[in-house]
Amino acid sequence: TRITMLHELLLALSGLSGELFVPSPPQPETATTFKIPPDFPFLHEAEKTSLERLATLGFYYRRIVLFLDRQRGRKDCSVEPKSTVHSVTEEDTIILRGSYIHAFCNALNEILADFQKTIIECEIKILNKEDNMGGVVPVSQFVSAFGDYYIILPHLHQLIIEIEKNPSNYFGSRILNLIIDRCNTGVPELRTIMLRVLQACHEVMYKHITSWMVYGHLQDPFGEFFIKDETSKIHLKDQFNQTRWHRYFVIDESFIPNHIPHDVAKSILFVGRAIATVRNAAKPHEKNNTLSNSLSSLHLQHLLQLSSRPIFRQIELENVVSIIRDNVARWLWQVVLTGDKIVECLEAFRKYFLLGQSDFALSLVEQFEKLTTSRSMTSRILIVREQELNSLLVRTSVGTSAESDPAFEKFRFKLPTVIDQKITTTPSNIFDSVILGVPLRLEYDIGWPLDLFVTAEDLDKYGNIFSFLLSLRRTQFRLQKVWTHLAMIRKFGSVDNKPSDDKNYRTLMPWKIRASMMFFVDCLWGHIQMDIIESNFRTLVNRINISSTHYRRQRENDEKTHINESETFRDFEDIRIGHATYLGDLLRGCLLESRTCSETIKTSLNICDQVCGLLERWNGGVIDDEKFSQITQLDNEFRKQVSFLFRTLSGINKTGDGFGGPPRHLDQLLLRMDYSKWFSVWSAQ
Repeated sequence: TRITMLHELLLALSGLSGELFVPSPPQPETATTFKIPPDFPFLHEAEKTSLERLATLGFYYRRIVLFLDRQRGRKDCSVEPKSTVHSVTEEDTIILRGSYIHAFCNALNEILADFQKTIIECEIKILNKEDNMGGVVPVSQFVSAFGDYYIILPHLHQLIIEIEKNPSNYFGSRILNLIIDRCNTGVPELRTIMLRVLQACHEVMYKHITSWMVYGHLQDPFGEFFIKDETSKIHLKDQFNQTRWHRYFVIDESFIPNHIPHDVAKSILFVGRAIATVRNAAKPHEKNNTLSNSLSSLHLQHLLQLSSRPIFRQIELENVVSIIRDNVARWLWQVVLTGDKIVECLEAFRKYFLLGQSDFALSLVEQFEKLTTSRSMTSRILIVREQELNSLLVRTSVGTSAESDPAFEKFRFKLPTVIDQKITTTPSNIFDSVILGVPLRLEYDIGWPLDLFVTAEDLDKYGNIFSFLLSLRRTQFRLQKVWTHLAMIRKFGSVDNKPSDDKNYRTLMPWKIRASMMFFVDCLWGHIQMDIIESNFRTLVNRINISSTHYRRQRENDEKTHINESETFRDFEDIRIGHATYLGDLLRGCLLESRTCSETIKTSLNICDQVCGLLERWNGGVIDDEKFSQITQLDNEFRKQVSFLFRTLSGINKTGDGFGGPPRHLDQLLLRMDYSKWFSVWSAQ
């Protein structure tokens, strides 16, 4: 009888109901525990309470076992009560499958194995009658044996309910956030159990990190890691437009565990991407396409030591990732990119994208002027093809320094297709159609390994700056031609021996208007070329040369030679970020990131072109009333646009709002424009 009751208790602790312990509340309600029927006799109320409390552990145990069976794909739930705490659909089960949930289930299974071992030990005591009360094991021994599980099993039961209710929120590495939250408890027994579960899941995370950071392989069949391979999602056309460095792997921030800083995640991405990219891009017979075995073994040893730690410490992971990142960045710089290669590439961009080669820039503008003049004489609509434009580019190089420059061969013009023209116009690319009336882009054929350093987005920004500078240089060229034209008229044109004041004013007016326009364009051109491009370019090149010197000295093992304290150590990623910052400063320094300023400049340049067109058709003598009225109207509109731009820049410079840029670059531009306070007076009128 009493022994039978104890066996019934062991059966309930194993998760099975019987005659003494039945699910409560009864069907059709959802059962939440095991209880003794109210009409069961011969039990004291205190003993009944103790027995039911023990039986509740068996109910929790059964729920956890059913959860483990579902995760393992076992569909035979004939022993499961019809009503469960949470109905798990087939879709939820598929979502939960993965390495992390598998490790989580294995850890729970080990905990339940200890619980099962305690049940077996209690049964041995019952069968062997190991007690001091006449061969009857007291319930108090059961209460004592299962004391820790009064805290552990309810907590684990609540944990699996949370996972089943929100399967997508705790899929993959996201489950670490939930487990870490449950580790933050002041109960030692519970914390010990949760740390065991956390360590099991961390082993999966370290396997992902190790495979990625040591070998460059993304072994993630279930898509649980916070680094994703987006190769299959990229359109074929986009694959050719993007660089190898940015084409494949990205960070999914929703999968980054809360205890891993975002900077650490980015360093992990950098290391694996560097190894994978170099391995995939280099030819099999080429040397240095993989890390040395000694370095890989060292990185593997660091990560294996971390994974074996029973307690996760963030600072240890940060230190190891930082060491590996520095080693890989040094290797990437040495065997793939050298400072000389990058500087050569930037020098080519400086010459042609940024029109730093003066003879090439002038020749290019002249070729475009010849093209537009010849086509406008034969047809109203200017129709050109890419082949003609690239032939024009070749003719431009003849007689200039670009003719013997190997880097120039990688530049080409591109006319966007109908699909490309649907792209939304931004403040940066509104100058694309100034020269020909249709969008025109200068592109560069970037190759390996420079495509690790220069992205497709970077090349697009260079193209935007080129369109703007070419428009500015063309207007400057036309204003210079107008000066020559006016000088020839004055020298060889007809002269009125008795000019009146009105005639004299009309004769001098073109000179005055041209001078004011030329001054504005020269200010912009000089500011952009000297204050923005040249200064920032030299800063970036110096930054790269410092890194190159550092690595060169390191390879030579020259212990006596030290870099100055001001020469901060920088690696490949830092140089790449510095280049992105440099490009951003160029865009802001050219005022291209402000739609208001860029549109105002474009309108001003358009007015200058219209005035140049009128003056180029003037053959001397007194300007007639119609042309005088047109020029006066354009002059007033030009004054209005330039005054508006001056006030806008002055306001931005005072408040510091709007777009940024290189330090004090607006001060330098305003000083160039307003050194004599002319614009201050002009804009105040």
